[in-house]
Amino acid sequence: MNGAFGAEITGVDLAALDDTGFAALAGILRERRVLCVRGQAHLAPTRFLEFARRFGDVTPYPFGEPMEGVPEILRIIKEPSSKGNFGGVWHTDSPYHEIPPSHTVIMGIDIPEGGGDTLVADMRAAYEALPQAVKDRIRDMDGIFTATRVHGSAGAGLELGDVKRVADRKRADQEFRHPLVRTHPETGLPGLYVSACHMSGLAGLPADEAQSLIDYLADHVVRDEFTARIRWTRGTVAVLDNRCVQHKALNDYPGRRREIHRIQITDGRRPTRRGKVSP
Repeated sequence: MNGAFGAEITGVDLAALDDTGFAALAGILRERRVLCVRGQAHLAPTRFLEFARRFGDVTPYPFGEPMEGVPEILRIIKEPSSKGNFGGVWHTDSPYHEIPPSHTVIMGIDIPEGGGDTLVADMRAAYEALPQAVKDRIRDMDGIFTATRVHGSAGAGLELGDVKRVADRKRADQEFRHPLVRTHPETGLPGLYVSACHMSGLAGLPADEAQSLIDYLADHVVRDEFTARIRWTRGTVAVLDNRCVQHKALNDYPGRRREIHRIQITDGRRPTRRGKVSP
């Protein structure tokens, strides 16, 4: 990968990683926010799942049909004949839960020759670069997070590529409030927590004012100086820290197939505004 943050790891077999090796990887992730581990094409889905579970408990994705036999895995597929793709807008994964997933673990399975990269954005660095007046304004604000625009009654829904959608409008229309500036539970550092396609407003603000501020913050997060790029190959395993990272899957490979496998992990912690949080 390349860009403003993240780390690329080679020469490691995730199936044979002992506790010391995993602790080293987790430390790099804590510092760099995104990991790309190359050369893991030998991992069967069950071994991939075993690795992902080292970061916490699996939290299933409620709006897509899971992999047969390994339901913890979501197969994200775009066939050559399809136009839209899954995850093709900037977002952090599933912030519409009371306890959103802390990590997303992804493995490249069938990767087009050229195209299909994933962009990532560092919400910690984006927060640090905000003008002080904006920091003061948003410090105690809560975002209202919901899946209604993507999967619910507020819209037709975003494209899911060739992932079979599981319809659950009642769940999609639920709303949860999370701090707009959240503190990372392991580092104690603040960062923005914004996912525009998953937000219906900001608590206590009129709708127009809230949307204007959400748009401003969303545009700020994805400025070039805060972004990096994951260049997928077959067998690349990426780990994203959703507590401080956004991402976007590029849809720039018409007529070619792409498949990745995704697992969402929870650390069991609700987003918090200040201070480190105990499990």
